[in-house]
Amino acid sequence: MDGSIRYKIIKGKKRPLCDYNGNCENLAFREVYPGLGKKRKYSGWSYLCKKHFYQEQKRLKGKLANCNVD
Repeated sequence: MDGSIRYKIIKGKKRPLCDYNGNCENLAFREVYPGLGKKRKYSGWSYLCKKHFYQEQKRLKGKLANCNVD
């Protein structure tokens, strides 16, 4: 992935799309911060749809720093 955020225009507002592996076309559900976990393998943040958010949360045993997407 090149680090750019993809958007979709809905009712005149830009909404971020899920950037899980760069091929998901769902709207973002949460903004996650993987760099805040114990293992600092990743830095920055990502936007994830509901499906991929719960998948990553399960993989990391519930320790995934996140906030809502407005």
